Amino acid sequence: MINLALEGLRILDMTQIAAGPYATLLLGFMGADIIKVESCSRMDINRGLARPTPETYRMYPQGVPGERPWNRSAHHVHRNVNKRSVTLDLAHPRGKALFIQLAAACDALIENYRASVLDRLGLGYPVLAAANPRLIYVKISSQGATGPERDYGSLGSTLEQTAGLASITGYADGRPLMTNETYPDPVVGLLAVGALLAALRRRRRTGTGTFVDLSQREVSVALLGEAVVDYSLSGRVAAPIGNAHPLMVPHGVYPCRGEDRWVALAVSADEEWRGLCRAIGQPGLAEDARFATPQARQRHHADLDALIASWTRERDHYQAMHLLQDHGVPAGAVLTGGEVIADPHLEARKFWDTVDHPEAGTYRQVTTPWKLSKQPRRATSPAPGLGEHNQQILGELLGLSTQDIAALEAQGVIGTQPTDSGEA
Repeated sequence: MINLALEGLRILDMTQIAAGPYATLLLGFMGADIIKVESCSRMDINRGLARPTPETYRMYPQGVPGERPWNRSAHHVHRNVNKRSVTLDLAHPRGKALFIQLAAACDALIENYRASVLDRLGLGYPVLAAANPRLIYVKISSQGATGPERDYGSLGSTLEQTAGLASITGYADGRPLMTNETYPDPVVGLLAVGALLAALRRRRRTGTGTFVDLSQREVSVALLGEAVVDYSLSGRVAAPIGNAHPLMVPHGVYPCRGEDRWVALAVSADEEWRGLCRAIGQPGLAEDARFATPQARQRHHADLDALIASWTRERDHYQAMHLLQDHGVPAGAVLTGGEVIADPHLEARKFWDTVDHPEAGTYRQVTTPWKLSKQPRRATSPAPGLGEHNQQILGELLGLSTQDIAALEAQGVIGTQPTDSGEA
């Protein structure tokens, strides 16, 4: 029998919104047992509101909140597959004690609260490490666990600004633009996976756990790359230039046949330039004095863009991509969400799973952006309902009796429905 790569690894998931849930989503696909901890008074924001308003209905499949909207929000359904859910009121002494017991039974904990949240609850790394010296504690926070802004909060959209990323996106002489996809969050999630694996390797050598301080802002700053190096060496401040590139020409997005259809291409080498000229049926352009060198193409980029656009407008965006790629030109059709889901290449790669969620219905789920040749990934299990696995986790893992668990529910320490304050 082929085991999953991280089978046997148990992770306590204290994450919410995007960055942390992406990390634990990927770890779950690799076989880790992900135990997601929430409370009925403080659900993961991904679950949306306990009592949605019409303005928030777009968060739900078909715009219908259903009887238990907290279990069928699209954000929750997408980001929390392959996880088990337990609820604990961490403000209650019994909830704190059970949480420490859970941490003692786990290999790692991942959380992305503000820097001091769990410390203020008396559940920070020193407390948990005392209960479990082998625990790896991955703390994802906006500004890092130290420094004057350690308790500041953020979302991906604000991190793009404070990290400087928005200063080089958008258009010249325009206001800073957000990606509207909270770009830093999934990047942080991916890097959190790597940081955890590094800490696990260290534990294999030393036998002890460690505290991983992962700053979302610092990850976002790292995305600026050469703009930071250029300023530090020359004092030049990078500015937004739209879809253009300071060195690559041509570089941009060109209109294709049909409504709002486009193809993107980027030429970084002479051979790619000659390939582009052959692809559009004008090999002589390669020797045209206006375009013979990158510098010349920069000076005459408007004329060049018009020539390329006249060719792309006559073709479907997929057709343009394939023709350009056949001539060695990096190019990609600009796809809508529906086209991505139906893309034949992703289908051939078995990137998607079809998931039958008990409350949200049947949908297509993204999986992992990598494949291991010797071990498969886990098939997707639906995102859990709030507290769906209370009996299983508290009973089987911590050894509580049915009567103990019933008493916890009666006291409000656990539950399966939000309380009046249980809104994200």
